Amino acid sequence: MRTKQIFTTSLLSAGLILGSVSVANATDPTPTPTPVATTTPVATTYAAQLAAYKVALASYQVAMDQYRAAWKVTMDQYTAAVKAAMSQYQAAQQVRQAKRQAIISIFQAAVAKADSDFANALAVATTADQKSAAVAARNAAITAATAARKTALDALGDLARPVLPVKPIKPAPPVKPVPPVKPEAVKPSKSPKAEKSDNGKKIGKNK
Repeated sequence: MRTKQIFTTSLLSAGLILGSVSVANATDPTPTPTPVATTTPVATTYAAQLAAYKVALASYQVAMDQYRAAWKVTMDQYTAAVKAAMSQYQAAQQVRQAKRQAIISIFQAAVAKADSDFANALAVATTADQKSAAVAARNAAITAATAARKTALDALGDLARPVLPVKPIKPAPPVKPVPPVKPEAVKPSKSPKAEKSDNGKKIGKNK
């Protein structure tokens, strides 16, 4: 009988122990370790930024060379077009001036002939009617020469100014990359100075 009581007591004790363990597991589970995010050291980050900046700077210099070369070609073409237009205008102006001078020369020759004919007529004129006829002939010749000159000059017309090409607008240059900011070195903090107490031992300095 006593053996049975001892066995029953053992079973109850074991049950209580297992129950306590189950409750403990349920209420206080083992926490899962949280992964720690790794941070890139500042020096490594700056070195990477500096390397990227050097690559960008080299690309910028190449782009600037291409930009200057392209702009030079554009301006050379514009200058050449302006010179060609002005050269054509000057050539046309010289041709017009030559034609105008020819018209004036013809007019002057007609006036000179009218004067010469008038002088010859007066030299042989003996009556007033003959002299009046000589004057009328001279005036008619000069009037006809003047009208012919005007008609020729009107036909010649004015020389139009040359149409020059529009000056190109200089485009914006490539944007120069900005260098990275160099991180400052972190200085170690100084520890507070220790003071000696009355018994000779060092103590921390009160703030």
